[in-house]
Formats: sequence, C-alpha cells, structure tokens
Amino acid sequence: MTAFGLGELPGTNFVEAADIVFSETPLPHIPQLPERGLGSDLIGRTAALLPLHLDKGPRSWIVTRRPQIMTRRAADQFERDLDTLEELWAGKIEQLKVQLVGPWTLAAEIEMPNGHRMLSDRGALEDLTAALREAVENHVADVAKRFGADVVVQLDEPKLPQVLAGRVKGTTDYDTIAKVDPQKVYERLELFGDVLLHTTSPLFDSPWITVDLSSLTTTKLLDEAGAALGQGHRFAIAPMEPKKVGEIVDKLQIDPVVIKIDVYATGGRAEDYRRAREVDDILQRDFLS
Repeated sequence: MTAFGLGELPGTNFVEAADIVFSETPLPHIPQLPERGLGSDLIGRTAALLPLHLDKGPRSWIVTRRPQIMTRRAADQFERDLDTLEELWAGKIEQLKVQLVGPWTLAAEIEMPNGHRMLSDRGALEDLTAALREAVENHVADVAKRFGADVVVQLDEPKLPQVLAGRVKGTTDYDTIAKVDPQKVYERLELFGDVLLHTTSPLFDSPWITVDLSSLTTTKLLDEAGAALGQGHRFAIAPMEPKKVGEIVDKLQIDPVVIKIDVYATGGRAEDYRRAREVDDILQRDFLS
C-alpha cells in the first residue's frame, strides 16, 4: 500500500511542483503542468515521445508526413523537465512513476491524415499501439538510467468509458465509432504489462487500477470488484474516511489483510498529497495491524 499523485499539478513552475511531489508523497512522479500550454497536457506529453509525426488539428491531434514544430517543442520541454528532475532527485529516490496516455484514448484523440480517428481503423490502431509500446519502453529505460530507480508506469485512459459505450465521435458530430468489447480493450492494455490503469471504467481484469469505491453500488459491481481483490488485483482509491472504506470492504466480503489498496491525491496541491498519505497511513494501520 502506498500514496501517490496522478500527475497533473496547477501552475507553471516545474521546480515548485517537483518540490511538492518529492516532499509530500512516498511514490514521486514526473509532474505534469498543463497550464504551461499546448503540449504540456498528457496527450501532448505522450505525443512528444511517439515515433510519429503529429500536429494539433482543429478537432484533435493529427498524423502528418513531416515533423512539426509543436511536437518538437513538447519533446524539448519534456527533455528539459527530465534534466531538471535528474539534478534534483538523482540518488534520492528508489521508485519513480511516469504517466502517459493509454492506447484507447490516444486512438480516440488522434486522427489519420484523412480525418478519421485512428480508433476507427484496425490497422491504424495496431500501428499506434506498437508506437506507444516503443515510446513507453524507451521512456522507462531513459528514466531508469537517469535516476537509478525502479519505474512505475501509469496509463491514463479518460476516453475509455466513451470507447466502451460507442460514444466516440467519428468524422462528423452526427456519427459515432462502434463500441469496443471490454475483453478486446483489456487485451490491448495487457500488452503494456503490469501498469497502473487510471480510468473511471471498472475494468477489473487490470492488475492495478484506480477505482471509485463509492461507485460500487450494484451487486454485480461489488461481486466483480470483490473477485478481483480476492485474486490479488490492486486498487487505487481517492481519499475516503477509513470507516467508509471499511464498510465497503465488508460489502466486498474480502479479508482486509489480503487486499491491496493504494490512495491517490485527487488534486495537485500539497494538502491533497498530505491527505492521501494520511489516509494511506491509517488504512495500513487498520488493515495490517
């Protein structure tokens, strides 16, 4: 069990953000400051690492034939951020978390040159997944070498609910892309190994996933969540009153000693990180004592 942030922090001062992360969480992560502008958001950061030429189109990111200034700038900024963190943290940490966008959200957010989203084309989805796997592998290797630390990978999938429900818009606002079977969603995510999946979809097949415990309101969801925890899957939750967590664990009919629950900060302020750490400490005391 541990506490951590999901990545995004307010403001534009990278050094200040790094100080908050380092001082307030046992699992530090690479800060992400979207207020610095286009390319600083999670999609832009991931795009900067992909072995593809991308640019920002009128609706979303789009594949281009030639390198674009925007993605070069995003890549340069990412490199400078890593250089700064290396100066601040090298030799001081044992683990470091990196955050990138998962394949389904990327495929929903990136268009092919013909204007169709990559999600709508099986071949394009395969190519994008392969490119992302290469980007993740290279990024992890670079970070591990720089910091001499184990690297934890978080894949963000904010578009996954729309992908599963068939609510991703196609070439116009009047057509949508067909929904994807949950098993196919998981099989593609499984290609990335034992990562933390950050999504609001209850994809309990994932070995480590962010879960809103308060959303487990049906017998079906409780049974699926309980089965996952019983099989050794790991949940990360937002800070909750420990008593409330205990009540939900009772409903799951799982021995608290064997469950694996982490706590993530729901905001980017120092007090949000402290709250997550405090709740994690209490849960560890209550569940492991």
